[in-house]
Amino acid sequence: MRKILLLLPLLFAIVLISCNKNKSCGFTDSSKTAPANELTALADSLEKYNITANQHPSGVYYKVLNPGTTGVVSNLCAQVTATYWGGFFDGKGFDSSSTPIPFTLGQTIIGWQKAIPMVKGGGEINIYIPPSLAYGDKDVTDQTGKVIIPANSYLVFKVQVKAIE
Repeated sequence: MRKILLLLPLLFAIVLISCNKNKSCGFTDSSKTAPANELTALADSLEKYNITANQHPSGVYYKVLNPGTTGVVSNLCAQVTATYWGGFFDGKGFDSSSTPIPFTLGQTIIGWQKAIPMVKGGGEINIYIPPSLAYGDKDVTDQTGKVIIPANSYLVFKVQVKAIE
């Protein structure tokens, strides 16, 4: 009986630790894929601008410039720190950060959720995203109401992943 009483706290600790390991951060991986018309338009833009990139099954295109060496994105709960430039195929930018920004991958647009795991910490990737895997048919506005990303935009991101936790 005494042995059982001594083992109970150990068993409780093991169960508690295993439950915490499986705890979700609340984000669910999307199985959404871009429709055929968006894939065709995105492929046309890549060709027009002479860009060679790989296609993810979701419809996002990406080009790994540097695969990186540290840390791996294991799920949408991953904490990523990155610098980036976001814009359009014509080179016009709408957002950027030269200072590393930390974020939870699950809080980003689907295009980032699919492409960022293609690199490790220290990696660099260009991402080409169709509207349905970005902001869709809704305008993105700034605080004054000015449209910074028009509805149904095809987006380009240049991302340098600094760290993954």
